[in-house]
Amino acid sequence: MTKEVVIVTGASKGIGFETVLAALNNDMIVVGTSRTPEKLAAKVQEKLPAKVDNFTATKMDFNEESIKQVVSEVIAKFGRIDVLVNNAGYAILGAFEDMDMAEVRTNFDVNVFGLMSMTQAVLPQMRKQKSGRIINLSSISGSVTGPSQSIYSASKAAVTLMSEALAQEVAPYNIKVTALCPWGVRTDFLDESSLKKPATQGGDYKVVDQTLAGLARLNHNQNGDPALVAQAIMKVVDMPNPPARLYLGAGALMAVQSKIEEIVQVANENLELSQSIDSPAN
Repeated sequence: MTKEVVIVTGASKGIGFETVLAALNNDMIVVGTSRTPEKLAAKVQEKLPAKVDNFTATKMDFNEESIKQVVSEVIAKFGRIDVLVNNAGYAILGAFEDMDMAEVRTNFDVNVFGLMSMTQAVLPQMRKQKSGRIINLSSISGSVTGPSQSIYSASKAAVTLMSEALAQEVAPYNIKVTALCPWGVRTDFLDESSLKKPATQGGDYKVVDQTLAGLARLNHNQNGDPALVAQAIMKVVDMPNPPARLYLGAGALMAVQSKIEEIVQVANENLELSQSIDSPAN
């Protein structure tokens, strides 16, 4: 039986690295992208020496030329792409007024446009083989947001809704697309090495400061286990009809349920105004 070929972006640490290990343990051929592929290869060698022959670490930057080159090399070497896990991403947290737009664009280049480019690059091969799975790591923050999260939530909302639309477009080709929306996961996501904040603070936003202080206390104490997220990814890959949007973690389920109730309440309270724009065409 032909082994499935999996590409995992942002594979050096956290959910990405655990997904590499889970896929290798599922007897898949795995290509992990990283800015430091040598370090990634060494980590896999240390963790799963018996599976290292099924693993390739490759350097990839989030520009179209680099992305297309990686995808072309995978197709040339293995002849197919069965699964793409778009995991790479990071957060900018802080008051919206203080955000540097150049930093915001850089963030969207990774979180949104890089993910979109990677997805576009694999679609022709998946359509050709009439099969494929695309797993996009979104976040609960793409559905439920709060102070400090304006930019991160905007990027993840884009990922979630793009995934839902794409799932409908590619369904006739037996390509399944799922946006995974986890609650907090114990990774270095909130560490200073990963998290970005505005360089200057112009406004007096106590609610933002309080939120960031709370997130700092939560760091590395989240309920989410990255290895269990990776196992969930493997289960989604195996599902015959996976959902286009899937929340992970009890906290995510509680948050989205509360948000649904809020949306319904606001809609009911403003029903007359909402309906007031309708004027049927003749």
